[in-house]
Order: sequence, then structure tokens, then C-alpha cells
Amino acid sequence: MLKIIKEKHGYSYDYIRKSIRGDRTGIICDMIKAEYKRLDNEYKIVRESQAKRLRDEQSKL
Repeated sequence: MLKIIKEKHGYSYDYIRKSIRGDRTGIICDMIKAEYKRLDNEYKIVRESQAKRLRDEQSKL
């Protein structure tokens, strides 16, 4: 997820991490933090749906 944010905005990994942790403050940091949370939620949804699909496939065997 950090890579996606880095490629989209061009900030360093260090700046992105500090923004997410709250070590940096400001509008851009808030935007980075919100985008990270959104991406994290989307990742969790995809991961859970893939896990469910795999469980369903295993139960059919």
C-alpha cells in the first residue's frame, strides 16, 4: 500500500510512514492517512473474499 501511495503522490516512504503514524501533521498528511486507511480496508475485503472462496472450494472436494 505504501508503494501505491508513493507512486501516486511521489512522497518518500519515510514521509508516508510518519504521516500514517501521526508524526507529521497537515492537510497532505491527513490525505495520505485517509488514503492508506481506504486502501487497507479494500485490501481486507479482498483478502476475506479470497479466503472465503478458497474455503468454499476446499469444502467441495
